[in-house]
Amino acid sequence: MKLALITGANAGIGLATAKALTAQGYGLILLCRSAEKGKAAVAEIKADTPDASVDLVVASLDDAASVRAAAAMVKTRYSTLDVLINNAGYSPDQIEFTKEGIERSFYANHLGHFILTRELASLLLNTSGSRVINVSSSALNLGKAGRFFHADKKLGTLAAYGDGKLANTLFTKGLAAGLLGKPIAAYAVHPGVVNSNFGGNFTGISKVLVTLFRPLMRSVEKGAATSVFLAVTPTSQIDGGRSGGFFVDSKPKQLTHKDLTDANVKALWDKSLVY
Repeated sequence: MKLALITGANAGIGLATAKALTAQGYGLILLCRSAEKGKAAVAEIKADTPDASVDLVVASLDDAASVRAAAAMVKTRYSTLDVLINNAGYSPDQIEFTKEGIERSFYANHLGHFILTRELASLLLNTSGSRVINVSSSALNLGKAGRFFHADKKLGTLAAYGDGKLANTLFTKGLAAGLLGKPIAAYAVHPGVVNSNFGGNFTGISKVLVTLFRPLMRSVEKGAATSVFLAVTPTSQIDGGRSGGFFVDSKPKQLTHKDLTDANVKALWDKSLVY
């Protein structure tokens, strides 16, 4: 049985991805921030597929110690990992910083996933055909590499979110380039604007706008489809066997952001290693 770990798998795209992979015979590890919500997701998956193999690990992706503890737990239970889907996302309603002085959404969206992936490297690199899928967004176009790790209290919430999504895409390129120790199949994904729990923490005008546009958003199942495609398809059949690309609706898309450079890939990797 192939094994997939999905972050943020208790709701939205993450839960839809988990259900789709279970239907294809995958065993699952759900990494969730809330134990209560994680247990509810496990129960929901098992209600659909009673014989599903579903494990739950609790961690906060904006806390390095929590992420490392969760990864250590995974490594005591498993020796291989076929698919890591860094799905969890945090869209800030206001700018705040962690104790390390890092903007919280950047920590949760990029740094927590960076640490998790590195901590699970031995499982991934020892599993034939393994791959990492990073759920990014076209919002990366709002990001700027020059802002990474800077505690700018004047930073706007959309810019902060864009920084994290740009970092997801640069991180994907670093994985494909072998910065994890050796190259690993890695893909970044734009799931589309999905009617999920995205923006559930918003207040004020942001909440009003999200509410108004929800009827126009795509379903969580459609939002999850590209991640599922990249998880189950042989890597030789994805983008001609190439790795490190950005995918929309299960197809590679060429990006033109000026900050998507090899220098920025290496700089982000080196700065992230500090934590």
